Amino acid sequence: MSWVAVALLMLTVQAVPGGGGGVEVRAIVAPDSLRIGDRITLSVEVSGVTAGAEVVFPQLPDSGAVVALGPPLLLPVEADGTRSARYELAVWSVGVVPLPEAEVRIVTEAAELLIAVPALTVDVASVLPEAADLDTLAWGPPADVVGGNWSTQEKLAAGGLALTLLLAAVLYARRRASVQPPLLPPVQPPRARALAALERLAAAGLAEAGELKGLYSALSYIVREFLADTDPAWRVDLTTAELVEAVSRDGLGERRQRALAGLLAGADLVKFARRRPSRAQAARALDATRRWIVEFERVVVEPPPESEAEPGLAPELLDALLAAMDDVFAGEAEEPEETESLEP
Repeated sequence: MSWVAVALLMLTVQAVPGGGGGVEVRAIVAPDSLRIGDRITLSVEVSGVTAGAEVVFPQLPDSGAVVALGPPLLLPVEADGTRSARYELAVWSVGVVPLPEAEVRIVTEAAELLIAVPALTVDVASVLPEAADLDTLAWGPPADVVGGNWSTQEKLAAGGLALTLLLAAVLYARRRASVQPPLLPPVQPPRARALAALERLAAAGLAEAGELKGLYSALSYIVREFLADTDPAWRVDLTTAELVEAVSRDGLGERRQRALAGLLAGADLVKFARRRPSRAQAARALDATRRWIVEFERVVVEPPPESEAEPGLAPELLDALLAAMDDVFAGEAEEPEETESLEP
């Protein structure tokens, strides 16, 4: 299979009619072998102009078949005064293709001349084989590519898949919207939680059942948990002396400190000293605990001045703690009929 490439090398001279003073415009096109899409060079020369004349080479218009690849390149003036310009063109048509028409403008002291660039044509060969019939050449679809040549079954399958995905998305959105987050119970303040715990403890009837150790243990834990919820520094795992000391440093009045010391010390004696109070004393301890929680109020104290005193409970607070421990069971002798001993 051979390729046909026909090129035309043409030299054309255009003389200025009447009054041109021998001015000539020549045009040359090359190369001598040309296929569609190849570049060609058009050279335009103007001779016979005077030394002071101005020569303006035109911009070639885009004809669609021939496209200029840039402005003309002006060459240096030759010794005889000849002016030259060079054009780079690309041809995008087959057969005999004419080059765009243009005019060279020459300005002298006497007049201004417009001289047409000689008409040239080029013969361009196609890149297709000589035996190819352009009129009957069939265009085929892309091979092994999903494109516009889907069958009816493929289109129905794709539509069904898209519909299924859409239905699944709608059902998922409706199900997600119908699921509500669980409603969490409102968080109660520490005082309300402690009073509610005391009400449940009173309703349990531990005093009437004789479970006094469990009752006092629960009272101590409710007070300690209430203080820990109020201030994390008042931890549940502190001993009675450590807790009373921490409360005394962090803003609890002296009267409330003594009442707290009495409540916790009494509970410790029942839990650890195996002392058994009466049912009446247990009821009074429950009421005293409820009253202490209801009347609890933290005060802001000014920081004490720096001193060299050793840390620990103040002597008067320690005396009050010991006195409170004695007062808890001071009424045992007055109510012997309700007091029971754990010893056999």
